[in-house]
Amino acid sequence: MSSSFKQGLLKSSTSGSQKGQKAWIEKTFCRRECVFVVPSTKDPSRCCCGQLIALHIPPLPSITSGKNGEESKELETPPEKWSVGRHTQGYPTDAYGTLEFQGGGYCNKAMYIRVSYDTKPDALLHLMVKDWQLELPKLLISVHGGLQSFQMQPKLKQVFGKGLVKAAVTTGAWIFTGGVSTGVISHVGDALKDHSSKSRGRVCAIGIAPWGLVENKEDLIGKDVTRPYQTMSNPLSKLSVLNSAHTHFILADNGTLGRYGAEVKLRRQLEKHISLQKINTRLGQGVPVVGLVVEGGPNVFSVVLEYLREEPPVPVVVCDGSGRASDILSFAHKYCEEGGVIGEPLRDQLLVTIQKTFNYGRTQALQLLAAVAECMRKRDLVTVFRMGAEGQQDMEMAILTALLKGERAGAGHAGRPGPGPRGLREAADRERGQHAALPHHPAAGGALQHETRAAQHAPPAGQGRQEGQPAARLPHQPHRHRAGAGVPHGGRLPLPLHPQELPDPVQQPVRAQAAESS
Repeated sequence: MSSSFKQGLLKSSTSGSQKGQKAWIEKTFCRRECVFVVPSTKDPSRCCCGQLIALHIPPLPSITSGKNGEESKELETPPEKWSVGRHTQGYPTDAYGTLEFQGGGYCNKAMYIRVSYDTKPDALLHLMVKDWQLELPKLLISVHGGLQSFQMQPKLKQVFGKGLVKAAVTTGAWIFTGGVSTGVISHVGDALKDHSSKSRGRVCAIGIAPWGLVENKEDLIGKDVTRPYQTMSNPLSKLSVLNSAHTHFILADNGTLGRYGAEVKLRRQLEKHISLQKINTRLGQGVPVVGLVVEGGPNVFSVVLEYLREEPPVPVVVCDGSGRASDILSFAHKYCEEGGVIGEPLRDQLLVTIQKTFNYGRTQALQLLAAVAECMRKRDLVTVFRMGAEGQQDMEMAILTALLKGERAGAGHAGRPGPGPRGLREAADRERGQHAALPHHPAAGGALQHETRAAQHAPPAGQGRQEGQPAARLPHQPHRHRAGAGVPHGGRLPLPLHPQELPDPVQQPVRAQAAESS
């Protein structure tokens, strides 16, 4: 058989495989379009989906012409309240391939796909592994936080970024973010860019963003295409450009334009599905997931609470000093009593701080305070990263600590991930000059050996000697003496008795907008 004939067969086979994959993608993944105009009460020139009525697509004949006319009648007299289920229609996806970021002196490439907000997570993971050629991660780090621009202290930003990237590189982790170049995602992108400029490798960073919020999304329309993508955004636009440091994008579409929300459920379901994948079949070990919170608006409390309520729960790392939601959670974590109880002095201080930070009335602030209180009931699953705190000099150490907490909490859950990824544990040992201090095999019951047992019996972070602060003493209550409850290490005084004497949990200027969701 001639070599040219063999090459022809190979090309034919490859071409056939690509066509088959393309057909599978278009059969499996959908986009969503609003197919009925419901004028907005706030802006009559726009449909409730966010699109200008003048640019809105008309209802399709397949929808308006039902056999018995019932569908036509329903669309002619729609209910006042617009909904994704009633007023949008799914069609095969029309945007997937590779985008090439323009500008910045270099050209990064990223794979992308537009999918419906209700896409099954198993189909997405199949795409990522088979079509995008990604290896299953040993760890999934999901970053949440502020969506509006905010400043981080330069040193904190450096330590945060370096630690996050180091944890991902060391373990072969995936990083999930919101994908667009705003807020905390910009800070993550800066860390990723800094890493890629100093090395040849790129960290696998997957942005899960709402399609309707992406600037220049029209440039991405095309099937199995390579498209240039401009990262320059219109300063007057409410849309956001994709962050050029990411390697992949999943663009969730629910038929709306210019708003968040389409990506929330899809992202959480995908995280859950990935956590169930076995990366060590012999040990039955799944992929550990860690939530990482930096700054953040009101919705961050809901995200943290949902993680902690999961079965098994997802441990969370909170970056203290980054502002707003993170600082409020860190403050509550540090000063709450044993069992995560928020006493009256702390409650009053938190309520005032929430009102001031988010420009909320008392009723809204009480709702957020209730969420904070519930998070604190599971405070043992929350790790607070405080720059310069003893035993937590680096972000990767905080992530390791969170993994150990998650493992302990998940012991007994079928399919629960085992001990934290070996690479991260070894890196942490080297960082502390204690190589091999942690055993690299699971002990009985799925926990690490002596280090983990010591951690189990140690008081949680924020109590006793570990955080350098005793629990708060409430007025009219006797002080319950326990070991380490005297003057803390370093001579710092215990929590004041009166709420007005409590330190301000949010050190940075208030930048919140009342309408901001996260």
